[in-house]
Amino acid sequence: MPIVKPPAKGSSDEDKNTPRMLKEPHVPDALPLLEDESAYLIPRLAQSRPLRVEVVELWGGSGALDPGEITTVEFYWDNEPDPVDSRTVEAPYGPEIIPFPGFIPALKLAVPGPHQVRYVVQLVPGNPTDPSYPINVNIDKEGPNQDQPGRKLKFPAEVERDGVTDDYLADNGDRVVATVERWPDMRLEDVVEAYWERLPFRDIDPVARVEIEQAHKDGAPVELVFEGDVIHRNGNGEFTAYYYLIDRAQNTGARSDRTLVQVDLTASPVMLPAVRVPQADDGLIDLEDARSPGGVYMFIDQILNLEDGDVITPSWNMLALPVIVYDASLTWPQRVAIDWSTLSAGGFEVTPGTVLARYTWRRGTSIARPSDPRFVPVNLTVAGPVNPGNPDPINLWLEQVTIKGMTGDNIITDADIGRPVRVVVPLYADPHPGQVLELMWAAHPTPVDTYTVQVGDREDDEVEFFIPWTLVEPVGNAVVQAYYWTFNGVNRQRAPDTAVNVNVIPITGLKALEFPDVSNSGGSGSGFINCSHLPWLGVRVRIPGDPTRLAMDDKIELSWIGHAGTNNNAPVIPETVEVFTHTLTAEEALNGYIFTVPFDPYVKLPGLIKPVEGSDSPANGCAVVRYRLIKAQGGVGNSARKLLPISLIRSNSPPCLGED
Repeated sequence: MPIVKPPAKGSSDEDKNTPRMLKEPHVPDALPLLEDESAYLIPRLAQSRPLRVEVVELWGGSGALDPGEITTVEFYWDNEPDPVDSRTVEAPYGPEIIPFPGFIPALKLAVPGPHQVRYVVQLVPGNPTDPSYPINVNIDKEGPNQDQPGRKLKFPAEVERDGVTDDYLADNGDRVVATVERWPDMRLEDVVEAYWERLPFRDIDPVARVEIEQAHKDGAPVELVFEGDVIHRNGNGEFTAYYYLIDRAQNTGARSDRTLVQVDLTASPVMLPAVRVPQADDGLIDLEDARSPGGVYMFIDQILNLEDGDVITPSWNMLALPVIVYDASLTWPQRVAIDWSTLSAGGFEVTPGTVLARYTWRRGTSIARPSDPRFVPVNLTVAGPVNPGNPDPINLWLEQVTIKGMTGDNIITDADIGRPVRVVVPLYADPHPGQVLELMWAAHPTPVDTYTVQVGDREDDEVEFFIPWTLVEPVGNAVVQAYYWTFNGVNRQRAPDTAVNVNVIPITGLKALEFPDVSNSGGSGSGFINCSHLPWLGVRVRIPGDPTRLAMDDKIELSWIGHAGTNNNAPVIPETVEVFTHTLTAEEALNGYIFTVPFDPYVKLPGLIKPVEGSDSPANGCAVVRYRLIKAQGGVGNSARKLLPISLIRSNSPPCLGED
């Protein structure tokens, strides 16, 4: 047992203990241990640099050290007497130093075969622990089959005799399967990569691959599958097939012996190039692409050696699109539209992903051959609810904005002049921090205000915008639209429009209203209502036609205020305060419109006010009348006021309240 420094007074029993046998080190670059291995394999790439070794469990006894005392960790390679690396750490320290690293020099890794790595800890100089448990590592520098060429591939007897023919491919699933003869040092996860070359040219890419599994070690044949597409693509003639063995450490063995294979197929397209998706050239198909004229599409470029009747079947995300049957009139490239239902299938409105775009070629009853693949990223997600009307940008599930004018919602008048106009909207469901709402106003080309979703924001929280007055004032008198976009960094969608009536420039020059039933009504303030006018039938008020200022769908608001006296300074009779409204037709805007003001209470109450004692005036009360024009396309104006005297009092008779 190693000697350790006596514990300080008051130390725990654990601190008094000598460090126990230490846990084996860990080698991060080592591959996981397989069932047929007794040592951790070091990949070929990691053999060319110092090998990192880590102590992964803190040794005992460190709590007894005084501040400043030095602990040394020494790393040993095999049974060499001297450490290959030595590292120190100053007390106090604890688990925070774990993993504690050391390095095996790259020179040591030049010797192939199994090796052991262990470490020793000296809490204080001259007091080493027992060596840790070792870890066994294997430096493998030899390719499979002891770096010797493998036996040549064994093809089916029919292929060896007749070569690869249309009939053979049709009868065998459009593939040729060759068998690899087993090699003595076969290990799990060894890889066989096969090549198919037209003499005298060399192909640099493997065309078939198989990885050794336990079933192979238990006796299953090692088979390489040469797909019909590969064979067709390379055309007819004499080919050689061979393979390389690659082990788990990435050591590559010698090339196997070659097998000659004759290919005799009906002339067909040699190359089936991948489709082109121009809208993905920026790296992504998004909602903007889907909304573009013609939507999303892909191009199939010219395919050589086609024959009349050949069938080309495009597909998007494994969904077949309308087939193309070749004849001499076909033009290239062929444009294939991707409709919305196909584009969005697979949940890309909720989660972005990647689709496979390609086509297959088929002649007669032969097996369809696929083109080279094209992988296309697709992201159709939005901030806010998914639009059931996609790809239309307007989402009816988004709340509309409300413009909070000083005189009412969605109305801006001269009462708002000089101040930013406040706009509010409830926040949509499931908001995510960083998403942006962009307020659009009238014909302004860019957002006039934005709001960025914050941490803690929830559905129905009130989002607030402001429209600068400098952007409102130029609108003048008009009905304009306000809405907002949502933006998640990729896609935008927008809420429905809110119609906003902007009336900041008064309309002037409105014609004076008229009282057709009243004598001398043409003069300002002249004329009156008395019993001779049959007032119990109502009082008519005419709004003159004006093609310059009035138009169809404009609204007229007639204001009627009764007073208990003969002028507008007399007390107002509350029951007689009223606004009558009417929306003009085109004919009424041209020729005028007549309101009929009901007798009771609007005429009756002002007409029954007793005359001032000693006055000769026949009138007892009056009404002050004006009208307000509210343009359908924005704009407000007021006519001049007119005072209408009213008297229902008769000398020596009751007041006239109807036919009597």
